[in-house]
Amino acid sequence: MNHSLVLYIATCIMQLIILTNITLLNGQWNGITMWLCTGIFMFSSAIFALSRLNKKSSNV
Repeated sequence: MNHSLVLYIATCIMQLIILTNITLLNGQWNGITMWLCTGIFMFSSAIFALSRLNKKSSNV
C-alpha cells in the first residue's frame, strides 16, 4: 500500500472521529477523541518516518 494513501486514510479517520464527537456526542467524549487522534497521529508519524528512512537508504 502506498504511504501517501495510508497517511490520507489516517487523516480521514481523525476527521470522522472529531466530526462524530461534535455532532452525535455533543462533545461529551473530548478526552477519548483526543487520545484516539493522538494515537492515529503517532502511527502516521511512524509510517512517515519509516518511508523517509527507506527512501534515503535506497538513494545511497
